[in-house]
Amino acid sequence: MEREDKLMKFIKTTVLFGSFLLLLSLSSAANKSHLLSINPNINNEELSSELETLIKDFDKERQRIQDYYMKEIEKLKKERHLKVKTIKKEFGEKRAALLIKYDKDRKLMHSKSDRSNITDKKPIQKQK
Repeated sequence: MEREDKLMKFIKTTVLFGSFLLLLSLSSAANKSHLLSINPNINNEELSSELETLIKDFDKERQRIQDYYMKEIEKLKKERHLKVKTIKKEFGEKRAALLIKYDKDRKLMHSKSDRSNITDKKPIQKQK
């Protein structure tokens, strides 16, 4: 019983400590929202405006790169889709050839006259 109490205490302590570390890491990530964040204690207006310009330029360049790669990804998706369609068509033709090849054997084994003798009953019609 004493061992279980120690184990529970250890588990609770571990969970509490892990939660604290997670909360600490999330709060520090929120403070660093931008790579080129400006220190609010800067008194030099020219420096502050230059840093803001730098941040805007950085954001524009990053967006340009993201747009380029999104276009490339769309091209690759379309190319993949076309390749899959081509492969499906090829394998569909191969499947049809196999069915034709082995369908002859099926016709010899199960002719229509054999199947018609099995179902001599008329279908039951339901009244409306």
